[in-house]
Amino acid sequence: MDKKTPTEQTKNRIAKLLDKSFAEEILRKHLPEHLDGFQELESVELEAHKKHLGATSAVFVVEYRVKYIDKQNEQQSIDIFAGAHSDGTKEEAYRKTKFLYEHGFGKGKYRVTKPLFFSKEQMAFFYEASIGRSLFHFFTQDPKADLGPSLTLAAGWIKKLHCFDTNKFKFDWPTFKISGMTPKPSKFIADFMDQDETQGKLVKELTEEMNALENKFRAKMGNIVIYGDYHPENIIVFDLNSKDLEMIDFTDLAYGDPMMDLGTFLQQLDFMGHNFISREQINNYKTFFISAYFKKDFDKIDIEYISRINLYQAWTALRTAIFLFYMNDAENPIDDLLQDSQGYLAVVKKEEKIINLH
Repeated sequence: MDKKTPTEQTKNRIAKLLDKSFAEEILRKHLPEHLDGFQELESVELEAHKKHLGATSAVFVVEYRVKYIDKQNEQQSIDIFAGAHSDGTKEEAYRKTKFLYEHGFGKGKYRVTKPLFFSKEQMAFFYEASIGRSLFHFFTQDPKADLGPSLTLAAGWIKKLHCFDTNKFKFDWPTFKISGMTPKPSKFIADFMDQDETQGKLVKELTEEMNALENKFRAKMGNIVIYGDYHPENIIVFDLNSKDLEMIDFTDLAYGDPMMDLGTFLQQLDFMGHNFISREQINNYKTFFISAYFKKDFDKIDIEYISRINLYQAWTALRTAIFLFYMNDAENPIDDLLQDSQGYLAVVKKEEKIINLH
């Protein structure tokens, strides 16, 4: 929304990801560098999971099911994805993923998807597919299934990221602030005002309150790496009893408040899960996740952490409302999300030790 409009030439270059001959060419060129024992490409089958060529952006996600011959003349298979965006963010995602993969997240039970290479011409990040399905998939398939083991893993993964030693391992991380979000507050506030002045004033008020609270909390913190968009669709597990977890999509990694990741995850679990899981169970899962992260009972967690979590629950509800506003999505009422945003901020101001509004 605040990005430069892509040219037709850029769109055509990105669209080449769906050309089978092109796919074979680029994979034949790059796979020998990344697959031990690769000898010869045998076949490639492709499937588009996202194909958007709009006026303001080009966004593709393409899957390549690859068969190749190794140096022992045996057939092997690998599943590869390419994600491309005309705003150039996939190059940063590649750099961030590669850095984490090489600094502690390439093995063990808390991993990142394996990066392969970046194609500048297609603005595309190629990576090895994670084995399993998203956490979101599992609770939509069986709403009564026990999410406890997966939520424990999710809490452990994000805790490991927050403990990343930024003094030992240097990287040029951006810094996240609500005032610098995309789209810019000046943009979305004006757009809300144009459509509904009352709603626009509320959005402006919420944004200003969040900025003030974030500035107050951030003044006490150092540089901590955060994921930036922690939610159930980016968490990949083999099943709900998996002993390990792999994360995808590292576009938003930055320095920031680690409680942002917790608040974002809780509100997204709530928003994504409310059509499948009972309200009582969602509330229990949210409390369980926070306790698993801090490794202590909820009532023993410091109120300032809870307040910061609620600040970012409020921000995530607002961000979702903004997304739906631009999508013109009438099925998910924006008013409900804005009310939730107000509710979480009210809890922060009253210093109430709760994380559930409903």
